[in-house]
Amino acid sequence: MNGIDIRRARRWFWALTVIAILAMGGLYRELGAAPGPGTALLMLLAALVLLASSVQAARILTRLAGPPRWPWRRRARP
Repeated sequence: MNGIDIRRARRWFWALTVIAILAMGGLYRELGAAPGPGTALLMLLAALVLLASSVQAARILTRLAGPPRWPWRRRARP
C-alpha cells in the first residue's frame, strides 16, 4: 500500500481508539463533578484528547480502507 506498514497502522488505529474511549470516560466523569476551575481544565483536556485521537484514528481508517467505491459509477459491460 505505497510504503505503508499495515500492521503498524492497525496497531496505531486500535491504540488511538482505546485512548478515545478512555478520554470519553474522563469527559463523562468530569461532567458529573463539582464545578470549578480544575474541573473545567480537566474537561478541556479530556475533550482535546478525545478530538485529537478520534481524528487521527479516522484518518488511519480512511487510509487503510482505500478509496470509496460508488455503486453508480460502475462501467457498463459490453
